[in-house]
Amino acid sequence: MIQSFHEVGSTTKEDIETMDKDSLIRNLRQLLQERSYMIVFDDVWDIDFWGCVEYALPDNNKSSRIMITARDRGVAEFCKRFAPVHIQELEPLSPNDALKLFHLKVFQFDPQDCPEDLMELSKDFVNKCDRVPLAIVAIAGILSTKKKTFLEWKKVHGSLRSKLASDPHIRSYHQVLSESYNYLPYHLKLCLLYFGLFPEDYSISCNRLMHLWIAEGFVKQSDTEDQTLEEVAQEYLAELLRRSLVKVSYDVYPYTRVRRCRVHDLMHDFILKKCDELSFCQAQKDDKFRLHTWTRRVSIHTDITTTTTRDSKSCANYGKVRSCLVFLNFGKLPKHVVDPFLSNFKLLVALDFEDAPLDYLPEAVGNLLHLKYLSLRKTKIQTIPKFIGKLQNLETLDLKQSLVCELPLEINKLIKLRHLAVYSNDRRVHFFTKKIRGVKLNEGIGCLRALQKLAKIDTTNGDAIVKELKNLKEMRRLGIMQLRKQNGRLLCNAIESMKHLCSLSIEASDEENEVLDLHSLNNPPESLQRLYLNGCLEMFPMWIPKLKNLVKLNLTKSGISEDPLPMLKDLSELEVLLLYRSYEGEELHFKDGWFKKLQCLRFRSLLGLKILKIDKEALPSLVLLQLSQCSKIVELPDDIENLKNLRVLSLREMPDQLIESMKFDSSRNQIAGMFT
Repeated sequence: MIQSFHEVGSTTKEDIETMDKDSLIRNLRQLLQERSYMIVFDDVWDIDFWGCVEYALPDNNKSSRIMITARDRGVAEFCKRFAPVHIQELEPLSPNDALKLFHLKVFQFDPQDCPEDLMELSKDFVNKCDRVPLAIVAIAGILSTKKKTFLEWKKVHGSLRSKLASDPHIRSYHQVLSESYNYLPYHLKLCLLYFGLFPEDYSISCNRLMHLWIAEGFVKQSDTEDQTLEEVAQEYLAELLRRSLVKVSYDVYPYTRVRRCRVHDLMHDFILKKCDELSFCQAQKDDKFRLHTWTRRVSIHTDITTTTTRDSKSCANYGKVRSCLVFLNFGKLPKHVVDPFLSNFKLLVALDFEDAPLDYLPEAVGNLLHLKYLSLRKTKIQTIPKFIGKLQNLETLDLKQSLVCELPLEINKLIKLRHLAVYSNDRRVHFFTKKIRGVKLNEGIGCLRALQKLAKIDTTNGDAIVKELKNLKEMRRLGIMQLRKQNGRLLCNAIESMKHLCSLSIEASDEENEVLDLHSLNNPPESLQRLYLNGCLEMFPMWIPKLKNLVKLNLTKSGISEDPLPMLKDLSELEVLLLYRSYEGEELHFKDGWFKKLQCLRFRSLLGLKILKIDKEALPSLVLLQLSQCSKIVELPDDIENLKNLRVLSLREMPDQLIESMKFDSSRNQIAGMFT
């Protein structure tokens, strides 16, 4: 940097080359002391970068400026510790600006001259690039050399992946990705490469991904004894997100916690290329597939009944595979094919059948003694055989959205089990309506002391099971259904022993006049972040205001007559509040200074609610306001205009008078409206 200034100073280039670090710093400070300067450090990767240069740049009160660009947010955060830094996160281009850039690069001399028949394909290319400028320029660079016809562009669209290795425009993009990849520590490289097992543009559950990483051994135990492997995995994923190598997938609204993620299409292609170079994994996509001897991970995207897996050499190679992910949502997986196929996987630690056309658990699974991760999510499986008890190394069993409603006694043999998800919630009729079914367990569940997640269990006839929950002291997420009033005290006693509990869901029994008796919970876990209560509350639980780390609160069918807001106002970390048939009063009043971090507010079926008041300084962070089936609200508060961060106002099945007033209110056009 100093050498770039040597022409404006008295020091020669030769002198600079012989200086030590202290002399260089002194020389540069003298050079800049009486000058107004602007210095740009482009594409900084070293997180300790600021510590090396801050002493060389004088703060001389001459309106000097320093600009740093980085793909790693950690660089900016590090600088922020030592100087008043403004961090500007660059968002993707707007759809219009992205299209303009695309046409500018494709048509160059006349960017307005895009034929009408190419407009939809143009938008498709831009969307494929996620409106990221570098990706747009790379794709547009290819099209700029092609004929501007629909057939030619369609051909490029269909053969885009094959061009990645040869086209210079894409190669330049790959060089940028390669630099990002090379700066990753080894464990994060493994985690990033794992995306190569998933299809292109596939939205992946973060929990699914992290549990697979753990099963593979990519996640190492932290030096901090209290930190679980799952928490370390969350840090790994957060680091990949922070480095902009992985993207958040927003299912509905972008304020919620990160549930799903994916990688950019071009990043996915880069990962596949890197996986092939490093022999990391293979994808079976046609009946000509042959498994290489080095393969340790395989994803299956085609019907295995048509493959040649019976070949003896190929079968021997399957014996070395550690992870197998199946991506089939059509046809059937017959027993006479699946069992012999799985019997080849002697060393398998992760088997994922999510959304596969499977209505039984293959018997061969019982012989996969190294298995740590088994997902049968969204399959048609109804029963779990007793041989599940043979899988002594199993840590994750995911049966969510399957048809399993009861687990065998042998499940209690899985003493290493950490995550047990066995429930379904199918949307029916209405957007919000869910039919949730828990699973019945046998007594003895208390011996599974490693359990961190248990959701959701049916406690209809389970007094003993509720009592056993007290032994599960490592619990992070607990879901209880069909809870009887008589078991409320037992459950509260168990919850108090779960010092690490982060998420708690409790639903009352379906029996008439059943209530949730949770008043004996005197010392709730301080770690609790998400709370879901479904059922009549005789009075508002006084322990809820004690939850200083609570981020999300969902109250359903609570039957509360007293305004709950004054009791909730001091929940300083609350970001999401949902009230569904839970308040019977006529007015809710959000006063100045209340709910400073609340981002999402949803009311549904508050049939008595007539007046919603929002003071000028209330709800400063609110992003989404949703009202549904609140039939007595005919106007919104005037102070809604003061919600500076409000981006979405959703009105569903609300009075026509309210809907019409919102549709024609031009003063609110900065807010995205969803009126049905």
